[in-house]
Amino acid sequence: MYKKKIAHFGTFDVDNYGDLLFPHIAEYRLPNLDWQHISPTSNKTGFEDAKNIISFREASNIKFDAMVTGGGNILHLLQNSNTVYNKMPGFEYANLWVGASKLAAKQEVPHIFNSPGVSRIFNQKIEVAIAAKTFKKSSYVSVRESYSKNLIRNIWKEENSVKIVPDTAFDIAKMWPVEQKSNGKYIVVNLNPRYHNPIQETVLYLERISNKLNMPIKFVIIGACHGDKDFTVEVANKLKVPYELNEVQSLKEIAHLIANAELFFGSSMHGLITALSYETPAFLVLNNNPMHKFIGLFEMIEHKRAFIYSSFQIVYQNLNYPIILKSEVKQKIEEDLNFHWGIVNRIINTGRKVSNNFFINNYEIFLRLNSKKNDWKGKIAK
Repeated sequence: MYKKKIAHFGTFDVDNYGDLLFPHIAEYRLPNLDWQHISPTSNKTGFEDAKNIISFREASNIKFDAMVTGGGNILHLLQNSNTVYNKMPGFEYANLWVGASKLAAKQEVPHIFNSPGVSRIFNQKIEVAIAAKTFKKSSYVSVRESYSKNLIRNIWKEENSVKIVPDTAFDIAKMWPVEQKSNGKYIVVNLNPRYHNPIQETVLYLERISNKLNMPIKFVIIGACHGDKDFTVEVANKLKVPYELNEVQSLKEIAHLIANAELFFGSSMHGLITALSYETPAFLVLNNNPMHKFIGLFEMIEHKRAFIYSSFQIVYQNLNYPIILKSEVKQKIEEDLNFHWGIVNRIINTGRKVSNNFFINNYEIFLRLNSKKNDWKGKIAK
């Protein structure tokens, strides 16, 4: 029996737990399809159960039945020099959605936005033209929070055409269920240097939290590509309480480590989503100016921003107030995701195909010219 071949675009070539969940979720939700996961490179990550991927350039020569731009904060038009792909020329993030649209038009198939996030404002004329045409030409646009929807609405006025859908990683507990929680009492901590400096303060209050709860700490490395590992090792080496540094090489093992914990502490959005999905009480530890993706998540789970803590010191003072997903909110998220995946499946099978557009067909040329123009403006300003 023929399985429709689906091109699934995202940053699945980086050592980041959250990004690597999306291919698993897509295959879990629509197992009747032949998913091909596509990233800027074909580099393998450090996780043994990450799905196989091919590069965008390899994908350009394959015939597909639909294009799906996956999750994560990937909708922007930044040059590679300003991203994790800074050793490559060009605009790899643009390829994941504008390039997907161009390929969809060439092959006359649908293009779907599968609940990603818009990471920044499109404020230059050429960026606005490219982004607006890409959204307009797509078969279905869903994003994961209202901030992303508002940024799209600024450049494409058909706001009713943009749907807000929960982050698809909320399916993780159904995809990788834990039948019965383990008896070991411990807390899981994920750390990141952007949020958890100064080190001495983090060390002090992690020790106090561990002692107050009378539980050892299990560290997890969720975003090695963001510097989590080196920072966590540095913190752990200063601790005077029992701990384990779990350099887990499996996405599923990380999920179950969080599922079986008494509490989760950290700055990872998908670490938090994993905890909420498995009903593990959690503390989100960021700073006083959290990224919009976190604010959007708190709107989705119907929690006040006061539950976003700015340090482990403040967490220590509020250990009786973790984030817990209310049953009615969890049910609504499940219903919204069921409805969303039903739409995705229907569009893949019968949906509107993408048509050609001048800006989309030539987006690489326009972005290069725009980059050179900005460089010249910068030189003149000096």
